[in-house]
Amino acid sequence: MMFRRFLPAAALFMLPALAMAQTPGTQAPATQTQAPQANPTASLAHTPRDPEPEQVEAHIKALHDQLRITKKQEALWTPFAEDMRTNGQRLHDAIETRREKLPQMNAVENMQSYAELVEERAHDMQTLNSAFATLYQSFSKKQRKNADTLFTQGDAEHAEQQQARAAAQTGTAAPAAQ
Repeated sequence: MMFRRFLPAAALFMLPALAMAQTPGTQAPATQTQAPQANPTASLAHTPRDPEPEQVEAHIKALHDQLRITKKQEALWTPFAEDMRTNGQRLHDAIETRREKLPQMNAVENMQSYAELVEERAHDMQTLNSAFATLYQSFSKKQRKNADTLFTQGDAEHAEQQQARAAAQTGTAAPAAQ
């Protein structure tokens, strides 16, 4: 579900599913007698996943439906939804800037760029959390229980997705779901 991919992942800071970017020239060329091997350091130049605006909108709608937001709660939902849109755009802009500069960065600049991106996302998550806390306080007991379950399931599913992506990148089998 869309909700389970974005919000809980964001809460980790997010680090939503990491899309690995390999820097040019770091992998030895394969010969005809040698099978190509995965570059063990390629994952060092990672950048968080960049959701498309339509994915953010679909997530907002799905979350609205899953949380069963009432007409009375719409006034509290709106700032939360706007924070998600704003955060999504800020993340997109920051990732685009990082991707443009990545080929010219040395290792220190790369780490600094990533640290700044994570710091910005952490700030965005604090803002989002404040808006959500206000909304959550307006929930009925049933809505709170539902939200708690959705967030817990979402975190577990996000972790499984990250493991599967990492396994796919390294060519190993992903651990079985429990």
